[in-house]
Amino acid sequence: MKNGKLKACLIAITGLGIMWASSSAVAAVEKRCTAGGVKVECPTQSDADVKKAAEAYGKEAEDFSEGKGGSTYGIAPFDYLTGVGKRANSDTKTYKTDSGYGEAKGSYKTELWDRVKKPGVTNEETYNQWTNNWSPKFDTTLVAGADPTQGKQWYYSYCIACHGWLLHGDGPSAAELNPRPRTLTRGDYMQKKTNLELFTIIKGGGEAVSLSSSMPGWGNLLQDQDIWNVVAFIRAMQDVPPPKSVAEYLNPKSTFKPNKGDVDALNAATNKDFKEANELMESDMAGRGGPELVGGGYVEGGSRKKPNEITLKVGK
Repeated sequence: MKNGKLKACLIAITGLGIMWASSSAVAAVEKRCTAGGVKVECPTQSDADVKKAAEAYGKEAEDFSEGKGGSTYGIAPFDYLTGVGKRANSDTKTYKTDSGYGEAKGSYKTELWDRVKKPGVTNEETYNQWTNNWSPKFDTTLVAGADPTQGKQWYYSYCIACHGWLLHGDGPSAAELNPRPRTLTRGDYMQKKTNLELFTIIKGGGEAVSLSSSMPGWGNLLQDQDIWNVVAFIRAMQDVPPPKSVAEYLNPKSTFKPNKGDVDALNAATNKDFKEANELMESDMAGRGGPELVGGGYVEGGSRKKPNEITLKVGK
């Protein structure tokens, strides 16, 4: 595989959000937003920081394709900017590492192929082992009826291109957007945002809450439960800094405290405000309506669970 092709492949896996980035970059829109009912400056990375992140991402992709180990941010087995896992026997001794994928090594094999140590009894068990060996797995939730570990996977699929691998607003597309993607770890801002606000902007996009169209609506790709799981993942990452070790990366500590009376995945179906917001969003979505194309429904299959089937306890 040519280095250029590998770089293109690595960039492509950052998520489908990159498609919307280029089309909406030219739209300078309202840069202030609301937290706790008060207009505030939205937490975003500076122009210099997102430019630096984009350049570092490109360098990491090149190093990866050449078989070089190490990390843009100093953790030898893992690069938080790209989510790439490397072969390494410690966090910091980079001289004994390699990407496992360079042509010089001849194997074209990274840790991705080594994630499953022992196949599970079910496909779900095998999948969960594969996907959680190199990313956080949460034993509790901060949003009742929602699973942050499942939400993590949807976030990785669709959100990292703009918001960054660890929600810091430093994805490879961030430099092309105006306004910048929100820094979703900022506790002084995020603690004031309700679950309903987060759900609405993910499902309906920025325009659903009178903000930027740079944030696309995901309601035609994600089911409501998937979106609740993403909300739970965001809550689990509040005030989590860039990790200094793989152990720290795998065990994030959130400062979020569930807001009393807030809507969640378990009570959403009976919550008046949620039903009104959801009905309004559904009315604007293509392909909705009629007995077979009702948004916010539930489809059996895979590892998806209903809110009442998620047994994770709500953390304090």
